[in-house]
Amino acid sequence: MTFEEMKSRHEEGEDSFDLALEKWERILKYSETAFHLSHFQEILQAVQVPLFLCEEYSSQCQKCPIFNVCKQGRSEDWTTLMRIIQAYAIAGDMLSKELLFAKIELFNNKLKACKDEIYYTLN
Repeated sequence: MTFEEMKSRHEEGEDSFDLALEKWERILKYSETAFHLSHFQEILQAVQVPLFLCEEYSSQCQKCPIFNVCKQGRSEDWTTLMRIIQAYAIAGDMLSKELLFAKIELFNNKLKACKDEIYYTLN
């Protein structure tokens, strides 16, 4: 999912958090079928696309609903995930993809937990 797609869909009324979750669901699904080095490089490119949440909370990052998972790209969750994805983008077709899938799934689940936490707080 491109930033432009997220922006356009947000302008049409879609929730930026839901768009972030969809982006990561797509990445997770794609990682299941990735097997060639170019596929892992595409995953790296997809991961680097900023979320519309970043635009929405640009001047107040700490209020972003996923701040604890992201921390402006400095959280342990994010840096670990990026290192693994970068390793796969370099040598992924020689590595077992179970680790990659597991790390993306874990990150995706942490994003979902952020949404659950917001829902719980509001109710």
